[in-house]
Amino acid sequence: MTIRQARLRRRQTILYIAVAAVVILFLGVYGTYRLDLQPAAGSGGSQRFEVKAGERAPQIATRLKEAGLIRNRNAFLTYINFHGLRTRLKAGVYALSPTKSGQTIARLLTDGRVDAKRLVVPEGSKLADIEQLAARHGITATDFKAALAAPHSDAFLSGKPATVSLEGYLFPDSYQIESNTTAAMLVNTMLKTFGQRVGPEYVRAFAAQGLTLHQGLTVASIVEREVSRPEDRPVVAQVFLKRFREGIALGSDPTTDYAAALTGVPFNLSLDSPYNTYRYAGLPPGPICSPGLPAMDAVARPADTSYLYFLSDKTGKTHYTKTFAEHQRNIDKYLR
Repeated sequence: MTIRQARLRRRQTILYIAVAAVVILFLGVYGTYRLDLQPAAGSGGSQRFEVKAGERAPQIATRLKEAGLIRNRNAFLTYINFHGLRTRLKAGVYALSPTKSGQTIARLLTDGRVDAKRLVVPEGSKLADIEQLAARHGITATDFKAALAAPHSDAFLSGKPATVSLEGYLFPDSYQIESNTTAAMLVNTMLKTFGQRVGPEYVRAFAAQGLTLHQGLTVASIVEREVSRPEDRPVVAQVFLKRFREGIALGSDPTTDYAAALTGVPFNLSLDSPYNTYRYAGLPPGPICSPGLPAMDAVARPADTSYLYFLSDKTGKTHYTKTFAEHQRNIDKYLR
């Protein structure tokens, strides 16, 4: 072997060694990087972690590390930078666990999978019912009542008498509840939903029946609590509208039951309350529940009939009559 060949071989050997060292170093660094993306702990429950609006990725990574949710701040930043996620981290409150990998946590933050639950408010719910539902999500009764009593400037509330509550105006729907949702936020969201769903078309439709929005909502709430079958709602709405126009007491059990609940006494047809529609003619001061759109539609477009009375028998079927004598016979026939 010539001297030249020996030098060439030595250079090749050095190159191989250098390449091997780089490969070993890379594998070591990569292995450490992958290890640092593993879950920070093998056990542990979820904890609340808030990404604030405008917060930058390095700040988020630092707080994740301080909270014990990730193993290594730099590994987390490297991952989101390499995968183009740095500017996609979304503000919100998250439920994160140290048992999740760095990759998983990054994806949760970029997908905006906030810690949220659903508050489902059924049609026909009263404020007392909504208060209980909210309590299951950590909103206290005291805070809920305070949110109801706070000033509200929604335009559709302008026709609501100041002496009545927001009963009927918290729209029955499904609402997202995050861990930082306050009573005020919930109430305002429900009012906003009412404004979006019960728009000018209902104002016009109620006006065509000689009703204000508040009156139409009040009648709809009674219809909501009286009957549940879709085919009955327009007819029952017609009955109450006809009785209202003719000055006949509505005679609705649900309104009287509402009056009893307000005063904390048992159901009593002689109860002295403006919500007792057996004792007082006309509409009660306000809604007795949050009616759904089908009940509002029934009031906006009542059936073309002339009934004045109705009752539901023990099977749930509704029977209608035009005279009190006929109604009395139905009582004897179906309810006794």
